[in-house]
Amino acid sequence: MEEVIPTEEELKVIQQDNAKHMIRGRIQANVGDPETLLGTTADAVQLLLFGFTGLIAKLHTANSLAEVREAAAPFSELAEGFQNKVSSGEVKLPFQIKGLSSVVEDIEKRATAVAVVLENSSGE
Repeated sequence: MEEVIPTEEELKVIQQDNAKHMIRGRIQANVGDPETLLGTTADAVQLLLFGFTGLIAKLHTANSLAEVREAAAPFSELAEGFQNKVSSGEVKLPFQIKGLSSVVEDIEKRATAVAVVLENSSGE
């Protein structure tokens, strides 16, 4: 059998894939399994959706700056505390480490790929 030697580009892809798997393994060992991380993500999205929809509903009927402030009040303390922890470095968010443009690019690619699958499956 003839030995196949990967090209420099193929080797780079393999190394990137191996590094990604190592990082994911460290996350699973030190933070939580995928189901735990998914649960935390679901909690965060639901909290965000609840707060956001409540804010929008109240802002829609607000007639004064006082009513706007009142609409923001329920989550104001939570938001300020969270922002302060992030600003001080007590809480670190993965997108800060990955880089905002990299995260947005990943979201765009993945969302578009899922949309294309859904679009192509709509007749089934």
